[in-house]
Amino acid sequence: MQKKKTAQQQLPQQQQQQQQQEEQVAHALSCVVWMPLQRQPKQQVQQQQQQQQEQQQQQLQQEQEQQQQQQQQQLPQQQQQQQQQEEQVQQPQQQLHEQQQQQQQQQQQQQQQQQQQQQQRSSSNSSSSSSSSSSSSSSSSSSH
Repeated sequence: MQKKKTAQQQLPQQQQQQQQQEEQVAHALSCVVWMPLQRQPKQQVQQQQQQQQEQQQQQLQQEQEQQQQQQQQQLPQQQQQQQQQEEQVQQPQQQLHEQQQQQQQQQQQQQQQQQQQQQQRSSSNSSSSSSSSSSSSSSSSSSH
C-alpha cells in the first residue's frame, strides 16, 4: 500500500515540475521577444534551458532517493507497532492505556518525519539530506 501511495505522490510533483519547466521556458522566450535591449543570443537561452532541465532532473533523483529512504524507515516502525499490538492482547487491560499513549507518540513522530521531508522537497536547488529519528518504545508491566 505504501509503495502505491508514494507513486501517486510522485506523479503530481513531476507534473508540477513540468509546468515549472514550461513556465520558465516561456519566461525566457518572453525576455528575448519583449526585451530586445538586452539582445541575448539564442545560444545563451538554449544553455539556460539546458541548465534548468539538468537541475530539475537532479531534484527528481534526490526526491526519489528520499522516498525510497522513507519507505525503508517506515517499515520497521510499523513492524514495531504490530508487535506491540500483539503484546497488548496477551497483557492485562490495565496496561493497554499506557501502550496506546506510546503508540500515539510514535505516530506523531512519523508525521514529523513526513513534514521534515516535505520541507526538504520544497527547497529548490539545494542538496537535501533526510534525517531519520528512530523511535524506541518500552512497555512497562505492572502487577496488581
